[in-house]
Amino acid sequence: MGIPVNLTNVVICFPHLFEKHAAPGTTNAKYSAEFILDPATNRDTLARLEQTFKQVATEAGKGDQLQFLDPPYKQGEAVNQERQRKGKAPRPELEGKWLIRASSGTEQPAVVNANVQPIGEANRGMVFSGCVVNAYIDLYWSSNATNPGVFAGLSGVQLVDNVNVERLGGGRPSAETMFAPVAGAPEPIAPEPTPTSDVPWM
Repeated sequence: MGIPVNLTNVVICFPHLFEKHAAPGTTNAKYSAEFILDPATNRDTLARLEQTFKQVATEAGKGDQLQFLDPPYKQGEAVNQERQRKGKAPRPELEGKWLIRASSGTEQPAVVNANVQPIGEANRGMVFSGCVVNAYIDLYWSSNATNPGVFAGLSGVQLVDNVNVERLGGGRPSAETMFAPVAGAPEPIAPEPTPTSDVPWM
């Protein structure tokens, strides 16, 4: 466990909170998520991240090498420039924002709702790219021989809003986006029937 930092009212992307996921080209599967910070509303958090980054590096004896170390948080424009160098499309949601990726290779992060009640795996679809969340992360020093530096660990995520948001990264839009209430429609009176083998479109 490193030095904790609370992220408040940030946007979550690519959440892998209930199962470990290995990044493309790697075999090191972890629980992980990305968080988008708006400097207009997360100024204090960004300052806290910078302060903690410097503190972690200094405590690791690397205080004189700060200019050579990459912090785990990056400006969106820098992320998109790197993506373009690799032949990937830029992510428009990152323009003017900051991005930090946090992960855990051991313990599954806590996932709770606004009332701090657990969100179980059966309801994992409640947390998707674009949701507003609070997150509990920590910055720590890793002396990994191939990639030493300061990284972000992931301990927990609290869902704040998944209604008044825009889903990111493709995928199915929300029901509220696709449909409007139908006046006078009756409430369902029976469970949805189970399709059988003689259904013509199967």
